[in-house]
Formats: sequence, C-alpha cells, structure tokens
Amino acid sequence: MASVLCSSHIAAAGASLRRLCPLCPLNSLSLVSTVSTPGLSAVAFVKPRCDSSCNRNRPRRCKSSEHGSAAPKKRGQKNKQKKKKEELVRIDKLLAHRGVGTRSATFELAKARRVCWADSDDSTHEERTRIAGPKEKVPLGASLFLDGKLLPGALPLLIAYHKPKFVLSVMRDDIRWKDQARRHLGQVLEPRFLKGGIHPVGRLDYETTGLLLFSTDGKLTQQLLHPRRGVEKEYIATVEGAVDEGELSQTLAEGVETTEGIHTAELVKVTQSADGPSSEVDPSRSDASPQDDEKDDDEYCGPYSDVRLVVKEGKHRMVRRILANCGYPVVELKRLRHGEIRLRELPPGEFRNCSNEEIEWAESLLGR
Repeated sequence: MASVLCSSHIAAAGASLRRLCPLCPLNSLSLVSTVSTPGLSAVAFVKPRCDSSCNRNRPRRCKSSEHGSAAPKKRGQKNKQKKKKEELVRIDKLLAHRGVGTRSATFELAKARRVCWADSDDSTHEERTRIAGPKEKVPLGASLFLDGKLLPGALPLLIAYHKPKFVLSVMRDDIRWKDQARRHLGQVLEPRFLKGGIHPVGRLDYETTGLLLFSTDGKLTQQLLHPRRGVEKEYIATVEGAVDEGELSQTLAEGVETTEGIHTAELVKVTQSADGPSSEVDPSRSDASPQDDEKDDDEYCGPYSDVRLVVKEGKHRMVRRILANCGYPVVELKRLRHGEIRLRELPPGEFRNCSNEEIEWAESLLGR
C-alpha cells in the first residue's frame, strides 16, 4: 500500500530498504521505496515475511495469520484442564477432610504406606493401589482403605440439624463459663465430622430452636450468610398479645429501627397460639426449678400469637428485636427454613442429609 508523508517523516524513517517504518502502529510494514517531490513524498510499504523484525517492538506474538501464528485454543479446553487438576488431591489432605484424623496424623498414615485407594468400594485387593507417600495425589472421589478396611466416604456438602433449646451455636464453650456445663454443637456432632472440619452455617440464639445447617465448604457458607445474596430465612415466633396482621405487615415492610440499624421483614401469616411459651427449663442454671402451679401476679398470662415471617439478614437477635420494637415481645422462636432447605418433620436434636434438589440449589449459589 502507499502513503503520502511529508519530507520530515521521510528523513526520520531513512531511505534504506527493508527497514521497519517507525510510523506504523504495528511496526510490521517495511519501507520499500521513496519518491521525493517538492514538499511531499510518496512512500510505498509492504508487509514483510515473518522474521525477527516482526516482533522487535512488540512483546506479544504477532496475531497475523500470514506470520504462521498458532490456532487459538478452544474456550472450554483450558477449563477442562483446570478441572482435571482440581480433581486430584493430596492423600493426607483427603484423609483429613474425610475425618480420619488431623493433617499430621494422616501424613504419618500415608508415610507408613498403610493406605490404598481404588475406584469403587467393592474393589478387590488386586485392584487397589497402595499409596507411596503423603504427597501422592488421588482422585477426589476415590475409595480409601486403611489396613485393608474401607474408610468412610466424603463428608456431605450440607447437613441439616434441628437445634433444641438451650444449646450454644458454637463448637466449644468459653472457658469462663465452663462451670455452667452448657451444651454446645461440638458435643452433638460425630467425631469424624469434627475432624473433617465441618462447621455451622451461622448461629441460632441459645433459646432459639429449629433448622441449623452444617457445611464443609467455606465459600458456600459465605454465600448462604452474606446479605448481598439475599438468602431467605423463615421463622415462626410466639409473641405476647393479639397481633394486628395488617398493621404489622406494613410496619415490617417499611422497616423497623433497632440498635443494630433498620431491618425489614416479610410477614407470612399470623395465627392465634394455642400453646404459648414452653415450660422447658435451662438445665445449666443452678437455680433452675420446675415452674410452680401458682404464677406471679406480674407474669403475663396471654393471649399469645404465632407470627411467621421471612428475613434476608442474620444480625444478632434481629427477629426478636424487630418484633419487640413493634410491641410484641417474643417468648418462643423457631427457624423453619434456610433458603430452599426446610426443617420438615426432623425431631429436635436429630440430623438429616440434604436431598439432591437441596444440594443442587446450594451448588447454584457457587455457580456450579
């Protein structure tokens, strides 16, 4: 192609043949010839063959098809390679994740060559592969054998727990309150779950009952709890007084001011409570005693209402605060749902595995 340049640019470029043009933004055109005229000059440029000068001032490879560039990789090829690498895990880490022991203990087990792996649980001795050392990597879903005995499989991504009343939502109690012997979650989980690093998804108050999730994935826990995700949590609260459903619904929708800020909620249903507050007594209190038949004159005797509501945040005692600030103190609180996972008919103190549909919903939060 040809370009018309002033004589000053010609002098800057030089009159020698096959030199790179300093005015070309790609630095890939060579000066072939110049024809000078008074004031203007015609300069002819051609694309050179691929040589060392093509990339002289360009750190990246020339993308021109004429320079023999390699064909670009397919979009999914890199992701597939990355996924294959993620499927292989160090054996000591995998053993620890399945609750066999700590990382140091599983390191020693693998080092002693006591562990074998296979593709299935019913594999024969000949089909199993003995681990050569703790740094060896095996498939994430491999069946593991210790001294010939099948080890438990991978821990579930999520499990549901019906938290009873008067249980702390922590894995261990503060040493300052050790003398009170309060129950906590670390006492109700199986040892392999504790060793496998499973943890509660958020908390429920000491007096609150209902659904509490446990997770083995920290990223999933963050997605389930972060307010930006807007994961719904449904509660049923037994409150003092006869509730005006229309007024309460409007108040919750507009937002209720508390010491933690302004919080909104969606009112689902209001019904008259037949049971009222529970008579269960905190066993950790030394002065705890069954309630007398005769109640104090100042004690509230009814009526009570059951309020079902949905919130999208999880601030400390938030549901209790907003209902109390609306004029309805909470005497009982129970969580029924966390996202798409429901308590169902799970008895207090019992666990259940989440269904395939519930796991799929949880994995969708991670973009899987």
